[in-house]
Amino acid sequence: MTTAGLSATFVRSTVVLILLCATSTFAAKNSKPKQQTPAPPATIQFTTSSPEAGRLTQKALDIYLDQVQQVESINLLHKALALDPEFAMGHELLAQISLDSAEQVREQAKAFADKDYASPAEREVIEWYQDASDHNLLFAITKMNDLLGQYPHDKTLVWMTTWWLMTEAQYDRAIAIYEKSGITDSPGLMNNMGYNYAYSRRFDKALAMMDKYVAALPNESNPQDSYAEISRLAGRFEQSIEHYRASLAIDPNFYSSQFGLADTYSIMGDQARARREYEAGFHKFSLPEQQDTLWRSREAATFIREGDFDWADRAFQAIADNAHAHHTSLAEADTYRQMALYQPDSTHALELLSKADAAVAAGENSNKTALQQEAAQILRARVELAVKMGNKKIAKPSLDTLAEMSNDANDTLIDLAYHGAAGAMFVSDGKYHDAIAQLEQDMNNPLSLKLLITAYQKTGDTTAAAHAVDLLSNFNDPTVEQALVVPEFRRCAQDPTCNGGVKSAASSSPVPHTL
Repeated sequence: MTTAGLSATFVRSTVVLILLCATSTFAAKNSKPKQQTPAPPATIQFTTSSPEAGRLTQKALDIYLDQVQQVESINLLHKALALDPEFAMGHELLAQISLDSAEQVREQAKAFADKDYASPAEREVIEWYQDASDHNLLFAITKMNDLLGQYPHDKTLVWMTTWWLMTEAQYDRAIAIYEKSGITDSPGLMNNMGYNYAYSRRFDKALAMMDKYVAALPNESNPQDSYAEISRLAGRFEQSIEHYRASLAIDPNFYSSQFGLADTYSIMGDQARARREYEAGFHKFSLPEQQDTLWRSREAATFIREGDFDWADRAFQAIADNAHAHHTSLAEADTYRQMALYQPDSTHALELLSKADAAVAAGENSNKTALQQEAAQILRARVELAVKMGNKKIAKPSLDTLAEMSNDANDTLIDLAYHGAAGAMFVSDGKYHDAIAQLEQDMNNPLSLKLLITAYQKTGDTTAAAHAVDLLSNFNDPTVEQALVVPEFRRCAQDPTCNGGVKSAASSSPVPHTL
């Protein structure tokens, strides 16, 4: 399990949680604005008036970073902040670790308001994440680099930087920082870097890192859970199931592994079994808001894999209605965007994208960066839909707006949305070399990979086309894009008569479900 607890739907489609940890050296807190004693060169200090608050915070970080005991970590941070309500770094940590959207926004505001009580290094951390939240990413990157320059071998800071870069899809940069650090004994970094290697498709290194992680913490569930997820990404499905079951044997309440089993069965093509596993998890566990949304979305995607769009609509609409009722605009917007992707009726798809736009505009309990990234994903979806419709009047202004966002934002996720949309437009115009230049920047998205195969074939590059076919056929992240493209692509890859389309529910026998 990634320490964010979020992948797939929010990770590659919109946005993911940014997490933070700090070193367990505590400093007494002086009243604002008295100058703080500088932190020792090797560490970032906590500044708190309560030694017990510092102890609780360090315990929260220990079980969070290495073991991903997220709920217990959050509870410990609540206790720490009750002891010292002006503990700025405590508020920042809770803002990053919390699984409640409204709490994330509140705690980030409190951290920034109380930053003058913190040490200079803590203030720079808080300002880094505030800039990230406000979508001032150039300033955020500058502060991140400055901190890393001061503490290049600090385990926690290296973890912070590599995690943040992973959320921005900058896997190679994250790997370079980790490998330069020389740190080899941090379980949390083993976990983090396993995912960075996996997302950059260096599965041999990713699985070797998981071997080290399991060996470092043999009696903990999360190493087994992460090994299972990375095994699934690598296409080792039976191994994935074995590791998820090993995780649950250690801790039957480690809910990520229960839902991981469901994800794996869904990717394997057994949607009925996947839904039984999802429903077993929903019945057994009371999930935090964001995890509940994540796995209900993945359960809804099982219907897309079957071509049962009516049931997919019912499932996704329930998620959107719940998000609206709880004023979580990001979840509502992303749900409507996902619904638009598989609609056979283009008019209805455009209506759903308009609802997604309205949720972004409402902006309730969501940070600016996440909303901007979601807006970019919606624009991409509108461009791709308009291309299918042959409607340049919709496609061109949407692409132009997305291009402006990409030029201005310095945001990798927005850049990826632009590359995918521009590539789709170039393919539709028969400009295949231009399409390749764009789509090769977005090769972790099945929609782009499918178009890239077409572009390679049209330009006669059979070697590159074969490589892209291999990548798409072995894309095993349980996103809606995967559900929409990969299962049918696998079935049709060896069949030249296949039309490549997903059959509708009306033309296929429904698979029994529990919803």
